[in-house]
Amino acid sequence: MLKKIGRILIVVMAVLVIVLSVGGIIGAWGINSAVSNVTLKLFAVVQGGTEIVDAAASRVDTLVQTARSEVQQTREMITTAASNLQENRPVLTALSERLETRLGPTVDKVQEALTPVHDVLVTVSSAVSFANSIPFIQERAPRLEQLDQTLTQLSGLAADVQQLRTTLRAAVTEKADQLTQGVATALTDLATRIDGRLAETQSNVQALQSDIAALQARMQTLQSTLLLIFNLIALIATLVYIWVIYSQVVVIRHHWSRSVSVSINPATPDQSVPAVTEEIEAQPPTTVEAGDEAAAPVVAAPDQLEKSS
Repeated sequence: MLKKIGRILIVVMAVLVIVLSVGGIIGAWGINSAVSNVTLKLFAVVQGGTEIVDAAASRVDTLVQTARSEVQQTREMITTAASNLQENRPVLTALSERLETRLGPTVDKVQEALTPVHDVLVTVSSAVSFANSIPFIQERAPRLEQLDQTLTQLSGLAADVQQLRTTLRAAVTEKADQLTQGVATALTDLATRIDGRLAETQSNVQALQSDIAALQARMQTLQSTLLLIFNLIALIATLVYIWVIYSQVVVIRHHWSRSVSVSINPATPDQSVPAVTEEIEAQPPTTVEAGDEAAAPVVAAPDQLEKSS
């Protein structure tokens, strides 16, 4: 009876383990799906931010290149007109109008394009920092200090452009006999300084573009690697649970077959054979002597009985 109860308990435990293993398989893939979704959302934030920064940086690079071309042409025109400022006064007038309509608005557009990039980079840096909380991940966020430095340079650049415009406008409104070589030198120096700051800004923007492109490539590779790792972990867990289920099925079949064989061939005594419950007392052997032999009764045949009657 105890063996039977033990087999039942073993079968019940095996069934319970099978149910838990099935739940483990479902849970493993459920967790894999949840973690994968969080990973995709995190990397989507980084990817979207880097795309915005890259587009803005490309636009700024184009605007800076345009501004540098304007400044270089302005410097060349000032240098050409410096030989005779009085006679080349119409050139200065056209140049002043050109600075008002082209160089000044271009520099303003550069500032407008870079200002939102700072907020986007802050978001990207936060997402990268969160990704770094995952073990074995160490990514470098874009350098905000470099962008802040570029924005500061743009503020100084805007001031220089404004000074160049003011100086050139004043030179145009001055009387012809008051246009001296010093005015040309001042304008040339301002144009050179503006071009140098634009070149530095362009270099910083291009470095930012390179960092963003490298970050995009690394994050894309990291995303694929993490998703692969998550799937492999879920697959390994599934295989382990399947092995556990198989082992429990073997246990159930073994104990079930033992229980069935015992029920078919019960180990009980045969009731048709009387069981001897008392000890048989030993009897002394009976000896028969030759003279004491009794004659065996003779039974007469039926025919003889009829004749005798």
